Amino acid sequence: MLDIDEIPSQHTESTVPCFIAGLVGGLSGLAVGHPFDTVKVRLQTQKAQTKYKGTWDCFASTVRQEKIFGLYKGMASPAAGVAVVNALVFGSFDWLIKLQEKHGVNAQSNDTAFGRPDQQPSLLQIMAAGMGAGMITSFVTCPMELAKVQLQNQTLSTTMKGPIDCLAQIYKRRGIRGCFTGMAPTVLRELSFGPYFVTYECISRLSGDRDITGPKVIFAGGIAGMMAWCSTYPADVIKTRIQASPGEYKGMIDCARRCYQSEGIRIMFRGLLPTLLRAFPSNAATFVAYTWTMKMLTEDTSRFGQNSAAAII
Repeated sequence: MLDIDEIPSQHTESTVPCFIAGLVGGLSGLAVGHPFDTVKVRLQTQKAQTKYKGTWDCFASTVRQEKIFGLYKGMASPAAGVAVVNALVFGSFDWLIKLQEKHGVNAQSNDTAFGRPDQQPSLLQIMAAGMGAGMITSFVTCPMELAKVQLQNQTLSTTMKGPIDCLAQIYKRRGIRGCFTGMAPTVLRELSFGPYFVTYECISRLSGDRDITGPKVIFAGGIAGMMAWCSTYPADVIKTRIQASPGEYKGMIDCARRCYQSEGIRIMFRGLLPTLLRAFPSNAATFVAYTWTMKMLTEDTSRFGQNSAAAII
């Protein structure tokens, strides 16, 4: 990691406003997008005998049986970690970009089609940094996702009171390794930050302005989120299956094999529709809340475009 005196000074000028705005934006995007995530998780983990007919049937059944609050089960876990995850993703991404530039990794790259200025990193550098940031973030997101999936799938008869209680119960039964159930597919899923950052960068460069704002950043973030999810979605299905039933599968390969044998290749894309549908409204809420908060805290709005794409995935 970087020593404190190696962190670029320009990043410290508005660290607190960016952190607060990122937190508010992330929570706003989460509030809009979490119902879609609940539907996705339930579609991914459903058994054949309790099969939903589709996205809308799952949504309607959840509201009918558990009221609107059922769609927000498990939200406390990602809400508690949204600021940490955002800071970790973008901090790791920035560090890995600078590390590549320092050692001259991929200094020569043919990105002229995307309007790459000489001082900007190449798309391959961005891809590598994004994937690396995703791998680093996996150590935080794995237990968060485990608690979220467990809470989203719980019935009215279960006794888990929240994410902390959920992880405590898992720890008592399975130890510290149990709290990292599904780590391997989580790492594979978080590699999607590579395609995410590359897609966002391509759209920014093609628009002729890297610091895009307004509807452009919503469009770029929404497309980037959709591309990221499509790139590693089967890994997310496997992760969710493993985390929904800890101990049922021997590992990622065993889960993938058994899912394919019982339900075919379509199981690897179940729940993709609500996942893609949430990209744009979630990003819009994130951007509006981030921009509004930053305007309340500081008059420096020149960096909104790059930072407001924080919580699409």
